Amino acid sequence: MRLIDLSSLATIGAEHGRIQQDGPVTTISAAGSTDAFVSPDGAASIDRLPGLRLTCPSGPWALSLRVAPDFRAAFDAGALMLRCTTGAWAKLAFEQAPDGRRMAVSVVTKDTSDDANGPAFASDFLHLRACFTGKAFAFHHSLDGSRWDLLRFFALPGKVSAVDIVAQSPTGAGCVARFDLAQLTEKAPENLRDGT
Repeated sequence: MRLIDLSSLATIGAEHGRIQQDGPVTTISAAGSTDAFVSPDGAASIDRLPGLRLTCPSGPWALSLRVAPDFRAAFDAGALMLRCTTGAWAKLAFEQAPDGRRMAVSVVTKDTSDDANGPAFASDFLHLRACFTGKAFAFHHSLDGSRWDLLRFFALPGKVSAVDIVAQSPTGAGCVARFDLAQLTEKAPENLRDGT
């Protein structure tokens, strides 16, 4: 396991927001109308996000971090996003629902987006983890960064070349998300469902 210095990562989508470093905390401020979604009902797709990009190891890995979005509008979020060489992608977000609840949300996009809401949390922050087992992917969430609950287990077509750390504000005027405690382990958990 190694700590990731987020300030050393490449910036993406700079035209859609800004990124600031304050000691160990990285703040990503997304402008309004920022999101990544390919609607299954045929509505216009969007892939416009500011953030940071981490190149993935070639073998199994697990990337975790803590995110604290400044929730103001529906779908404001901080997220991890897996990017495939084929154009497919998957997103794990701590996101505000239209009714104000704060939820762990996952989206897997091949041709269109398969969007699924997970549990709601009263906390201002959530730990997110994305894993690659060598064959498939898993998303986990945690309140303390120690016990991890499986949110989604899935496959993607092609090789995942990067993980993006992003913020979004699809319906609002903007969202500020703070990220810290980023860690990369070059192996996946042995059991994706036992809390480790």
